[in-house]
Amino acid sequence: MHARSSIRKGLTAIAEQPALPLAEIAWRWCFAVAGATLAAVTALEYLNSIPVSWGERLLLESEQPLLALAALAYALRGSAARLAAGAIMAGTAMAILWMLFAALGRLVTLQALLPLARMAYRPLLGLSFLRAELFLAAVLAGLGALILAGFAGPPGDAAPSVVLAAVLIACIWLVWALLNWLLSVAAIFVARDQQDTFGAVAAAVELVRSKFGEVVLTSLPFVLLHYLALAAAIASSALVFDVMTRVSPEAGWALVAIAAGYFAYADFLYITRLAAYVELAEPGGEVAVLPVSEKPVPELTMPAAQPESLELKPESI
Repeated sequence: MHARSSIRKGLTAIAEQPALPLAEIAWRWCFAVAGATLAAVTALEYLNSIPVSWGERLLLESEQPLLALAALAYALRGSAARLAAGAIMAGTAMAILWMLFAALGRLVTLQALLPLARMAYRPLLGLSFLRAELFLAAVLAGLGALILAGFAGPPGDAAPSVVLAAVLIACIWLVWALLNWLLSVAAIFVARDQQDTFGAVAAAVELVRSKFGEVVLTSLPFVLLHYLALAAAIASSALVFDVMTRVSPEAGWALVAIAAGYFAYADFLYITRLAAYVELAEPGGEVAVLPVSEKPVPELTMPAAQPESLELKPESI
C-alpha cells in the first residue's frame, strides 16, 4: 500500500467515525486535568508546610518587590528537601496516572479502528510503561547534559556551554521522539496480532524496515501540519500577549482559546496518523494465485481385444 493510499484511507476511517477524534481528545484532556489538579494540590500543600514568621509576612505585604523576594527566599530556606520529595511523589503519581489513561485510551481507539481484533490491556499497559520510562530517561539525560555543558566551557565564557547544552538536548530530544513514536506505532500490533509488548515493538521495527519510504511519506504531511499549527499558535499567542500589555489584560482569555485549539488540533492529527498507520501496516497486495499449468489430458483408451487362443477340448476329438 502506498503512502497516499494509507493517508486517504486513514482520513476515510476518521470521517466514518467522527467520535474517534473526540475519544482521543477526551482521554488526553482528562489526564491533563487530573495531572494539573495533582500538581496544584502538591504545590499548595508544599506552600502550606512552609513556616512564615510575622516579620516575613510583613515584608511580603510591603508591596516592595525586593523586600518581598528577600522574605520569600528567607522563608524557603531549608525546604528544598520537602520540595524534592513532593516533586518526586507527584511525578510518580502522574506517571502512573498517565500509564493507566494512555493504555485505556489506546484500547478504546484501536477497538474502533480494528473492530474485529481482540483487545489486550496488559501489553498496552506495558507499552505505556516503556514510554514513561523513556521520558524519565530523557529528562535525566537532559539534566546530565546541562551539568556536562557547564563543566565543558571555560570560566567566564558561557557561550560554548550554552551551544553544547543546546546541541546535546536537541540530540536527546530527537532520540526520545523517534523511540516514543516507535512505541506508539507498536500498539497497532498489540491490538491486531495479539503480540506481547516486546513482540509488538519488534513488529513495529519490521514495519519501518520493510516499508521505510511509505512510513516516512505517511508521517511527513502530519509532521508538517503539526509544526505549522505550532508556529501559528506561538505567533497568535505573542500577538495576544502584546495586546494584553498595551490594551487590556482581559485579552488573556484568548491565550486559553489558542492553547485549547492547538491541543485539540494536535490530537486530531495524532489519531488520524494512527489510522493511516493501521492501513499501512496491513499486509499489502492480494494473495497471488499461481496459474495452473495446462497439461494435455490423456485420452482414455480401451485395451485392444486379444484374440482368444484356440484350445483343444476333449469333446472335439
